[in-house]
Amino acid sequence: MRILTTTILFFIYGQFFSQNHVKWTFEYDDINKAIVAYGRIDSTWHTYSIHNKNNSGPVPTTLSIEKGKGYKISGKAKEISIPKKVFDPNFDSQLFIIDIIYIAQVPIKIKKEAIVSGKVTYMVCDDVKCYPPIDVPFTIKVKP
Repeated sequence: MRILTTTILFFIYGQFFSQNHVKWTFEYDDINKAIVAYGRIDSTWHTYSIHNKNNSGPVPTTLSIEKGKGYKISGKAKEISIPKKVFDPNFDSQLFIIDIIYIAQVPIKIKKEAIVSGKVTYMVCDDVKCYPPIDVPFTIKVKP
């Protein structure tokens, strides 16, 4: 019984972590004064652009920054990646997707050295299946 329980737990654990088909990195861009999220998307997978209409089906990829001391959010998140409009069989409609690399940024004004926290929310799909939305939190130390 113990072996069966352990096997089931490893299977569930493996399924949960195998769903993450995007590897994220975050940095502060001193030239553009923005927090930037870079997502490297596994081949055959894609995420969804913020340019899709509301309630079109998929959850769009979003970058959000928490309010904090030492900095001020100075604008809205902007998707840098250029989405492709394709027919998505998962949602039976034309949608804007991003594959290979996802890039977005949020402008901030740094007042003093600070710790900036936020998250990326996204979902991934291939031509056959989609996984539920995933939140990826991050924390970055920034200096003026």
